[in-house]
Amino acid sequence: MEVPWGFAGQVGGAGFGMVFMLLIILAIVIWLTGKLFKGSGSDEEEDDDNQKGA
Repeated sequence: MEVPWGFAGQVGGAGFGMVFMLLIILAIVIWLTGKLFKGSGSDEEEDDDNQKGA
């Protein structure tokens, strides 16, 4: 049984590329979610942080 290495390389490369694409999308979604929640915090929390010197 002969292995079509060209096709195997395409499948492997597509899978590898898909993993990195999904990781990048996940990182962007997490970053945007963090910015959203950080921006929606109340003013009292910011005042507490400023008083602590953080």
